[in-house]
Amino acid sequence: MERFDVVVVGGGLAGLAAAHSAASAGRSVLLIERGKAPGTKTVSGGLLYGHGLAQIVPEFWASDPSPVERPIVRNILSVLTGARAVSVDHFDAAFGRPPFNSFSVLRHRLDSWLAERAEAAGAVPVYGVQVDGLLRDGERVIGVRTGDDEIGAEVTILADGVNSLLVRGPGARPEADPSVVGVGVKQVLELPTGTLEERFQLRHGDGVQITTIGHPSGIEGGGFLYTNRSSLSVGFIANLRSLVAAHRSVDELFDEFLQHPLVARWIEGGQLAEYSGCFVTEGGYRALPALAGAGYLVAGSAAGLFLNAGFTLRGMDFALESGRIAGGVAAEAALAKDPAPARLERYVAGLEASFVLRELRTHRGFPKVFANPRLYGAYPEAINALLHDLYFVDGSGRPHLDRLARGALRGRVAWWNVARDLLGAGRRL
Repeated sequence: MERFDVVVVGGGLAGLAAAHSAASAGRSVLLIERGKAPGTKTVSGGLLYGHGLAQIVPEFWASDPSPVERPIVRNILSVLTGARAVSVDHFDAAFGRPPFNSFSVLRHRLDSWLAERAEAAGAVPVYGVQVDGLLRDGERVIGVRTGDDEIGAEVTILADGVNSLLVRGPGARPEADPSVVGVGVKQVLELPTGTLEERFQLRHGDGVQITTIGHPSGIEGGGFLYTNRSSLSVGFIANLRSLVAAHRSVDELFDEFLQHPLVARWIEGGQLAEYSGCFVTEGGYRALPALAGAGYLVAGSAAGLFLNAGFTLRGMDFALESGRIAGGVAAEAALAKDPAPARLERYVAGLEASFVLRELRTHRGFPKVFANPRLYGAYPEAINALLHDLYFVDGSGRPHLDRLARGALRGRVAWWNVARDLLGAGRRL
């Protein structure tokens, strides 16, 4: 049996960060990725908060070639109905200067760039190979099985994505709850040079991200749009339970989203370059599996490390940080030849000390807040109706604001439900 100090399963950001960290510590590392190249099987919206990657490669944005597309200087939240939209547009010039805040990314470019750095640190990558199962000695994981081959490891890091079957292998991960699973679709649309700057009022090189809710009406979920160097990443994520209840498919919803009058203006003239889909786990802190066990660690989306905080969707920075910490702990355990749970629990302690578990715990009530169906139907209709009445002038006389507000809510949502939603959100947020 061929042996390595550390075997990393999965070549996404968590796996690449883990391989880089463990190899940089001088351990022998094997990185196994099912895709033919880094990023070929990875789907994400495409917004990276840069602080996590900066822990691995300082000033990564200055690399040549750069692994990122555009620094995001405008963050827009749009509440949509069938033919209307109310938007909050936040511009911050500081987000366009080092160390920046967030970047749009294309994962095949970002993942390939990070894979080169992991390989330069000494990790051995193997692509186009599927891990079929884990090797065990009693309860302890001692490596992986790929076809007829067996590969031993002091520590195995499972970073094989949201659909990981290996995480269920150690008995750590329950079956997915449809109420906290999102189904996402995404397109990358190419646009002529200069179109993005003109359409979104951007200086050369700056970017914008847009998050939407409310259309299609009543569906728990929302859309997103990110500007790349010469393309747009645009997509929609819907809650699986909500989809089933509405007897709709996510492809149908995505088409409706793209046909909204405002969204259609954003993407006008775009030529389809990529189309992809994925699952997202949104259960938060309360849905996490066991993150460490005898001989193994779980990182990234395989561990469910994702946070929907409304204004921000956090996954990639959680993946990078969890992978970085997992690689360091695995390297120490391999050096000591002690992969016992007590030592590997240092990984969980590291996550607790980092922003990852701190933020997931702080926002553990968010999934229940965002499961409120009124957020995706009644409230968008009421907000847009109120703004319509405020701006519409026909000479017939306008009522006082309190009457306009009551009129916007009438027939859509009762006052007591507004009060109850505010109190509930206040407790959880």
